[in-house]
Amino acid sequence: MAETEQETPRRSLTDRAVGKTRDLYRWLDDRLKATVFGSIRFTLPGTFSYVLSNLGMATTICFFIACATGIPLLIYYRPSPWNVAYDTIKFITEEIAFGAMLRGVHYHSSNAMVLLSIIHAIYVFFKRLYKGRFDFLWVTGVILGVVTVMVAFTGYTLILNDRAVEAQNIMLGITETIHPLVKSLMAGSGLSDRVMRLYAFHIGLIPAIMLALMAVHLPRALRISVPTVIGIFAVLFIATAIFPAELGPKYNPAATPEFMPPEWYFLWIFSLLRTWAPVIIVAVLLPGALIVIMMAIPWLDTGRRPFLTDRPEFAVIGMTAVSYWLYLTVRGVIGVGPPAEQIPIIEVVGVFVATVAASAIVFRLITPILKSRPRGRKKEPQRYLDDNLVTGILLVIVGLQALFVWGFTSAYIQGNSSLASMNIGLSLLGLGVAQHVYAVSKQVPSE
Repeated sequence: MAETEQETPRRSLTDRAVGKTRDLYRWLDDRLKATVFGSIRFTLPGTFSYVLSNLGMATTICFFIACATGIPLLIYYRPSPWNVAYDTIKFITEEIAFGAMLRGVHYHSSNAMVLLSIIHAIYVFFKRLYKGRFDFLWVTGVILGVVTVMVAFTGYTLILNDRAVEAQNIMLGITETIHPLVKSLMAGSGLSDRVMRLYAFHIGLIPAIMLALMAVHLPRALRISVPTVIGIFAVLFIATAIFPAELGPKYNPAATPEFMPPEWYFLWIFSLLRTWAPVIIVAVLLPGALIVIMMAIPWLDTGRRPFLTDRPEFAVIGMTAVSYWLYLTVRGVIGVGPPAEQIPIIEVVGVFVATVAASAIVFRLITPILKSRPRGRKKEPQRYLDDNLVTGILLVIVGLQALFVWGFTSAYIQGNSSLASMNIGLSLLGLGVAQHVYAVSKQVPSE
């Protein structure tokens, strides 16, 4: 009986490219085992998975993006004398190729760091992931969140427009209530000296502190979703296209500038300052007490059950804190003037009491729904795309990539930074979707 030769099925170009990439990753991983990275376990999911549990890593990625985009800005930025600082920012934005895009990605990555760290803290709190040996990660995470706000604040005060100088004045007013020495440390001998100090904090001291905190905060097992990383880059470029980093009017000490509210992550403190309550209370003692309480949460929460419905008091506290912070943030941009309207203390206290009551009622109403949900059941990956559909989707993405490359080239020739940023962002988003679709198509369906 003649033996029939079986032909080996030919692998597609996509499969071969993915295989080569995996071989390169295995080679690199094998070499890194001989270094300090060998003690860290990396997991690289190929899909948009583990989004909520990856918020901390997304914040870290935004930090390194801010560092990478900030280094080229250092080449052109001159912090002293103070009247030249604004001109260098304007030169970067208007004269340097891709300067506006670089500033935009740098600005939005710093804002994304703050936003993602807040959402990450909310997720960890409600999931009660701060208990046991994770209490140290929670404490370092709270400190890291505060330092993240500081690095973002010192960054936007270096522009030396009216808004930046107004923020510096608010900072000096707050530091003066702490101690005159603290104010003198931040104020320096004049505006140029102050900018130099803020510049040193922004590019040197605070990033060094953040790296040290990351070394003791990031877990040993790191799970980084590749499409999510690509998606972060895409969102930053798209945000840069839609909301370019503003330049604003240059600060003129001889003129009375129009008052501008601070960045969004300081609006809640700005609202409390507008109650005309003592600055030392609303801007120093109250935020400081909140930070200490947050750090103590792993020891204040003595319950043993992990589910939200088993600890209603902490659920109500969390809902109240988030809702009230949103209220103060929105209230900060209402009635800013000039002149800024005073916010009655009775309003601030009344809204807080109402928020506590509403949070308790809402949680009481949704408790039966939360208890009815199955606990501990994990969904197994399902393959829901066949090969023909995957091939069609990937071909469409490839066609769109060609369109985005053409759009970017045209925008670059025309000097349109916003359109160039949009095309880069959409192109990166397409790459992330392509990676996700391909990874999902290769998952083994459950039986």
